[in-house]
Amino acid sequence: MLRNNLRDEFRRGEAGTAVYEGSSGIPLRENLRFVNETFNPNVPFGITIEERFSNRQIPLNDSFTMNLDLGHALTCRYLINPSTSTEFMYKAQRQRKIWWMRYACDPGRFFISDPRQDANSRIQSVAIKSHLGGEELTLEQLELVPADAVGEEELGDFRIKAGRTNSKRIRPSVLRVRQCVEVATLQVVLDAFESGGDGASVKIHRKLAPFKCGVVCLSEDPAMLPELRDLAKHLCNVLRKANLPVLDCSERSGATNERRSLAKQLHHLDSIAVPYSLVLRDQALQNGLFQLRSRDTTLSETIHISDLPQYLLKIVTS
Repeated sequence: MLRNNLRDEFRRGEAGTAVYEGSSGIPLRENLRFVNETFNPNVPFGITIEERFSNRQIPLNDSFTMNLDLGHALTCRYLINPSTSTEFMYKAQRQRKIWWMRYACDPGRFFISDPRQDANSRIQSVAIKSHLGGEELTLEQLELVPADAVGEEELGDFRIKAGRTNSKRIRPSVLRVRQCVEVATLQVVLDAFESGGDGASVKIHRKLAPFKCGVVCLSEDPAMLPELRDLAKHLCNVLRKANLPVLDCSERSGATNERRSLAKQLHHLDSIAVPYSLVLRDQALQNGLFQLRSRDTTLSETIHISDLPQYLLKIVTS
């Protein structure tokens, strides 16, 4: 689930630049033809393609590699006017660094490598990296391919206007942004654990967390516990229908004098990176009010059952 959430966030692209979903089963030129005929976009725009691979060594840095029996590579290719390609690359690498910082517990660990340029192809490249456990971890590669180095097998007959007032059709430059989903997942998990201090709370970003919310019950009257658990199941169904993954912990819950206290239940949810918890007490059966607790602040607010799922959806996606 964490890997899928990372994949979805990558596919959203960067603000201000249209990004379209491509198919890995056909060449880029076929994806380009479909996007051009369907949307007729203006450059710059991107096409994201996910590819599966097997039995591959993924370099983590200059010293270490990760062996993957099965992995997933995400590549976004941006089609750019050659006259603005260098400027676009500088902007893109800053945006990609900010993208990683946005979802990290420690934003200061990310940096951009020194740029390189191949003497023959003139392809410029940089990498987004992070400092983890005294080592550097390569997260993404950005490669700017000049227009004259982009092959016909990649673009086909796709051409763009040379300028607003120039009707001449030219071949675009291509900026490739590549990410291994498994390496990205490793980065998010290690960042959360390394930044977690005593490990009591694993603070994976709410948009990436596998479960957005956990539901726990606490009753002073054992006779009311079955009804409270039924309410918990109802709320779980409401949230799941709104595409909010929720962890139902109501069966672990019980009366206040039982061994598993509320503090232990919340500690359990914090330790598995659940960003929000719904705490149902007996009063919820009478007035529909319960507490919504934040993992990051440990503060709770009282909300009404009618606020779900809209309120939780709003704060999770904000």
